[in-house]
Amino acid sequence: MRPEWVTKGIAQLIRQFCSPRGNEAWIGIASLDGFGGKPSGNLWRPGGRFEVLSDIGIADGFVWRPDTGPDGPELWLSPAKKGYRDAYERFARRFLGAPGLAAADVQIDHVFPKKAGALGGLAYVRMLAIPPESNMAAGRTLEREMVARNDDFGARGKRTRMATYFSIGKATGFVGYERLPDDGSTSINADLSAALIAYLRGFGLPADVLTPLDRDLTTHTSGRLR
Repeated sequence: MRPEWVTKGIAQLIRQFCSPRGNEAWIGIASLDGFGGKPSGNLWRPGGRFEVLSDIGIADGFVWRPDTGPDGPELWLSPAKKGYRDAYERFARRFLGAPGLAAADVQIDHVFPKKAGALGGLAYVRMLAIPPESNMAAGRTLEREMVARNDDFGARGKRTRMATYFSIGKATGFVGYERLPDDGSTSINADLSAALIAYLRGFGLPADVLTPLDRDLTTHTSGRLR
């Protein structure tokens, strides 16, 4: 069994994703403009503030602190920052009450893939302690394909990235990537999205975010996500 601080972090991402107000699970930003401050275009995350860490310069990362409610602090790092596992361990000790990572049975990784984030112009990506099996499964399939699409078609250049069903699957332990998502194959992507939705249903996500429409949209997204 993984430590409580790990499961709470995963539960926080799920809770934000399933918010009745819509998806509030932020996982990547191109700039700090409007992040915990005044709105700046479509980039505005209310309900909290960012905090600069004493051991990490602002170009490399920050902590997001919610103002109220059940959510705890989040660590955000530049996709170019090295030593991110050590940075997360220090964060987890200081902010999450973790004794360390040695016995936690997790990998520390970027919720939005590091390389795809860098290619897409993201300045910061949210970090999370993730089950090793799903983190590696996503890395060798979906995330590899995302990087290839950036190379083939160019970066999308979105200023904000919100969690997708694939993000939630990675965070919760989904390993059912039998084949890479395909740009043009509805059948391959439909099988993948059906397996993912079924897994998340068994994990306990609410039924109102696991509808047939959500499955079909995930099928469509898997063919173009980058």
